[in-house]
Amino acid sequence: MFNVLHIALVGLLGYVAYLQFNDPDPIFWVTLYTLAALVPLLSIVSLGKTVNRAIIGIATGYCLAGLAVSLPGLIEYLQYHMGSESLVQDMSPERPYIEEGREFIGTAFAQAVVVLYWMFDKR
Repeated sequence: MFNVLHIALVGLLGYVAYLQFNDPDPIFWVTLYTLAALVPLLSIVSLGKTVNRAIIGIATGYCLAGLAVSLPGLIEYLQYHMGSESLVQDMSPERPYIEEGREFIGTAFAQAVVVLYWMFDKR
């Protein structure tokens, strides 16, 4: 049962990593989501406690950096644009807060996955 959840999260985060290749700065975001996808994979195929913890630590660092980078755009969206614009509209250079708001939400999800796996790690 839990292996299905692990595989689903690996697939979802892996797919999101793939989608980041269209991003203006793909290296950071592809790395972030790939590292986050590795964390549930480690519940299926462990590489040893030290390696597992190192990957979780690096994934956490990337997620925290992603949250820090995208937070100003999310704040701008929430303060000035939430009532008049949707986060699901097309992005444009004139509205960078749309992209940053989406990045924040995706990174928060990835961080939640990483933290939950760290908290409930049985190995």
